[in-house]
Amino acid sequence: MSAHDLEQALCALRDTRAALAKRKSPTFDARLASLRQWQSQRIAAWHRPLAQRHDGDALLRFLTRTFYLEADWSELTEQPDKVAGRIGRIINDDRPLVIAVRLQQAADELDADLADALIARSGDGPITSAAYVRAFRAVGRIDVREQQIAWLGELVDLLGGYAENRAAYWAFKLAGSPAKAFGMGRTYALLADGFAAMRETRDLEAATREAVAAQHRLLDRLVGRPVRTRP
Repeated sequence: MSAHDLEQALCALRDTRAALAKRKSPTFDARLASLRQWQSQRIAAWHRPLAQRHDGDALLRFLTRTFYLEADWSELTEQPDKVAGRIGRIINDDRPLVIAVRLQQAADELDADLADALIARSGDGPITSAAYVRAFRAVGRIDVREQQIAWLGELVDLLGGYAENRAAYWAFKLAGSPAKAFGMGRTYALLADGFAAMRETRDLEAATREAVAAQHRLLDRLVGRPVRTRP
């Protein structure tokens, strides 16, 4: 990964969020917020048995709430070019951050499309499983959803490798002060939460493989295609 890749990812996220801000309306904002909460709860419930088998409750909470619902990327998207140049002074490999930003940008786009589809079909009524499936299939973009699953698996693999490597983990901890000095304290705190959650998870590699396979099975069910058995 290069600073250019990170800058491109940050610009895409900035542009997507600017476009969403122009669309603000009480109906759209309420539907989008309720959709995101609904998806967070359902995905957490879908993966909870797996998380409990691997002591991964903290990681599940991080992925479905801290990362998906609560992360604040504004300190990175305000000046993508400067941020991309500074990251190299804090971390050696920006690939995890590039993936995280791309995941957020794809989620923003897909969630907006889903909110529109739900409004068109059910207005501001409660989100039901049947209404969600209809909206999901109407939006489509299955290739993007497959890419999201692949990115998520790669992100956990990369960060998990750092979390399990004592030298790399301590190098990351020492980067806390420079990150704050460069105006990236919130991003550092987000990554630190992810590291901590991964260090609590037992057999992270196996848990990630199972989670990715479970996500593929869920996607198969949502789009109405035969559920495939995956390694």
